[in-house]
Amino acid sequence: MKAFSRSLIVGAMAVSCPLSAESVAPLVWTTCSAVGGTPTDVALRTECATLAVPRDYAHPSAGTLNLDVIRVTAKAGRGERHDGTLFLEPDEFGAPLTEAIPAVASRWLEGDDHWRNVSNRLDLVGLAQRRMKGGGGHDCVAAASTIPRPGIDLTEGDAAAAGSLALAVATACQNDPMASHIGTSPRIEDIERLRDALGRNTLHLLGAGRGGWVLARYAERHPDRVGRMLLDGSWDVDGSVAEAMELRISERGRAFRRAIAALRDAPDRYDWRIEAADIHARFARLPAPLRAAWSPSIVDAPHLAAALAMARGIDAGVAPEPAALHGHLTATRLAATEADDRAVRKAGSALIAALGGANDLDAYGFGARANDAGTAALATAFAARCNDGYWGRSPRYWHDRARELRELWPSTTGEELFQGQVCSQWPGVFGPSGVPVLTRPFLMVHAEYDAEAPLRGAALTLQTHDKARLVVARGLVAHEVSLHPEAACVSAAAGRYLADGVLPDAMVTNCVQGAE
Repeated sequence: MKAFSRSLIVGAMAVSCPLSAESVAPLVWTTCSAVGGTPTDVALRTECATLAVPRDYAHPSAGTLNLDVIRVTAKAGRGERHDGTLFLEPDEFGAPLTEAIPAVASRWLEGDDHWRNVSNRLDLVGLAQRRMKGGGGHDCVAAASTIPRPGIDLTEGDAAAAGSLALAVATACQNDPMASHIGTSPRIEDIERLRDALGRNTLHLLGAGRGGWVLARYAERHPDRVGRMLLDGSWDVDGSVAEAMELRISERGRAFRRAIAALRDAPDRYDWRIEAADIHARFARLPAPLRAAWSPSIVDAPHLAAALAMARGIDAGVAPEPAALHGHLTATRLAATEADDRAVRKAGSALIAALGGANDLDAYGFGARANDAGTAALATAFAARCNDGYWGRSPRYWHDRARELRELWPSTTGEELFQGQVCSQWPGVFGPSGVPVLTRPFLMVHAEYDAEAPLRGAALTLQTHDKARLVVARGLVAHEVSLHPEAACVSAAAGRYLADGVLPDAMVTNCVQGAE
């Protein structure tokens, strides 16, 4: 289905006097008020500005928004090589702009020579996202807070609860004055307006997760304004938002299946001689909050062994609460060797820690990255996803689709498709997204096991874009790998490309951990 995702949802925005779409004033840079925890070298090169953009590009006289801009200038001195500006479009639910941009620039200094060249040659710039107002009676997610949350078992009762919650969110969000002005289409024009205000003929682009999906569409609309483009852990740029959500569910299912295979292949190590169907049955008996919290984390044999050990304890009467589960693990031998026992115990501690954010069962389907997000940020994510595609007009379809995926991938949860129930009752302002035609070469880097943006999406992108190159960190469980400490080969390829524009010769390069 090609129907047609808070990266940095920060920054003050206010209505001011009208500004035509043609007049873009140069940015006025000032010292940033706070860049906490940033090395002095980076802090001294960090500056802030405000960009005025039309609220509605179709009606530019209808008022403006002020979006925060932050820049870390290149280290190059006067007369030294300077290659322009790298624009960063992060994934949803990232750190605030004043933290994220300096943090990335700081990590460049910790990289290899290629990354130090990136730091020397490129300014790094970020632009705040448009966001829902979240106040003045328009906090649409909070407005639905009294509606009962659906369970994760996809019963008819869950379907009714999910339908009521989805309708409440969709209806309340339509009252927000920003509801129809958030999404990829206005974001593209905001980025283009930023480029003009920066006085740059072109921008180099770095996008992560949904950010890569957005930048691919900027590159299609403004191909002559794009230099190098690096997509790090990006969604399938040809796919729809709905497809990106379904890929997350199937990747969790594959990860669970791999963990089962690894556990059953080593019965003497973990002492679990059990059939796959029995593992799924044990997991299904866990209380819903535990299943919701643990399903995304079962990525290997130690995590699965820890979950099964706690499930056995719960069957025997251990309370499904952190303290009791910790006590059970402490009193239980978890593996045959000391090394494996430590690994399973560490995995168990991580699973128990994950329970802290599972009280609402992730009812909206945005995942752990959104645990600390405010309701305005969640509302903004709904607006972006619903406005960026066509989700049909049947909320029931998405409940039934979640049940189909549960049958394909037992022991997974499918809260992402709750967004379909909301978006199918949303106008879908910008319509379906087609397959972008990308005329310039670009590089993708990806972990083999990425639950946020599965590798399959990058592989699908590669099939339809002959100028693309892909570098994969084999065996790595991670999201965003261009500067990952366990992916030196990937990092070197990404740094070389951003510093000098050099792409790998091969269409696909596999980087094996420990062989770098």
